[in-house]
Amino acid sequence: MEESTTGHSAQTSAPQDIKSAKRELEEYQMKKQKPGESDSQRSLGDMLEDIHDVDIEGNIVETTRVPRSTESTHHTQYDNIIETIANRLSAEEINDLRSEVEKQLSAWNDPPATIEAEQTWQKISSVTSSLAQDLSEQLRLVLEPTQASRLRGDFRTGRRINMRKVIPYIASQFRKDKIWLRRTRPSKREYQIVLAIDDSSSMADNHSKELAFESVSLISKALTLLESGQLSVISFGEMIEVLHKLTDQFTDKSGVKLLQKFRFDQNKTCVAKLVDFATEMLNQSQMQSSALNAKLLVIVSDGRGVFSEGETYVRQAVRRAKLSNIFMVFVIIDNPKNKNSILDIRMPVFKDGKLLGIQTYMDVFPFSFLHYFKRY
Repeated sequence: MEESTTGHSAQTSAPQDIKSAKRELEEYQMKKQKPGESDSQRSLGDMLEDIHDVDIEGNIVETTRVPRSTESTHHTQYDNIIETIANRLSAEEINDLRSEVEKQLSAWNDPPATIEAEQTWQKISSVTSSLAQDLSEQLRLVLEPTQASRLRGDFRTGRRINMRKVIPYIASQFRKDKIWLRRTRPSKREYQIVLAIDDSSSMADNHSKELAFESVSLISKALTLLESGQLSVISFGEMIEVLHKLTDQFTDKSGVKLLQKFRFDQNKTCVAKLVDFATEMLNQSQMQSSALNAKLLVIVSDGRGVFSEGETYVRQAVRRAKLSNIFMVFVIIDNPKNKNSILDIRMPVFKDGKLLGIQTYMDVFPFSFLHYFKRY
């Protein structure tokens, strides 16, 4: 009987203790609050103490120590995109600039002054700035890296130790000794590119001068953005002249110099002579350099009079360039104002002094890789 009575009294005293504790807490809060002071006039510290006393259901998560998610996230800053699009010229503005440049080039009978040439080159550069960015991204896929500058691989000898392999090397009683890295991964482009511009009078007759300078600006900017290597610019016709060397960096001053050097007044287009000259120049540059560089020749011309030196001589020069591992691309600039396009030219075919027939000029063109460009 005594045990049951004692247990019942303990059970009844628990709710009373809770009520008395709540009553004491209310009295303490009433004493802490000054007479005539409302809840809004209480100090911030007292309110924070009351907030800490409040019990909140749920689990407590320490957000400052939560690990970041392993998933990739994508973010877009639309303000930067809008600014980039806004800086690009419209089609009407580009056509107006092209017309202005063409008029200026036609009005020049003598080499222009430096200031005038700088203004003209600035207009040409503004026309090709957006196109150069697009071309550089496309060339990034075509012109593969040629020079190994990144370390990779597991080798027994090398120039640098792979620190990740050191601990396994020690733990294996020095048996796993492939702990060295070598530069075997191509990541840098080392190309030697020669850009040849036709300086004959046919370029002026076909109103292709502006397009030729625009091609120079476009190709040079794209290759500079790509960091493809060395670039040289030469003019050809009856005579060949190097206007920009392979060892020099192409800048805006180089473009101004080209505007002052090109005259477009030579009477012949000696393509075979150009190919032989470019082949010899690239081979000598290859001998002076220890690195194995890829060689590229880009010819910008209207494509007329290619066989002026003889078809056999031209084909032999092209064959020698191919044997020297020079990749050649012929860019044909055709003017829509011409009544007869280069695609409409016909050539007679003779054998043993007899006429066998007539075929198109482009069917016997000596270069394998062509790019036909016509501005409308």
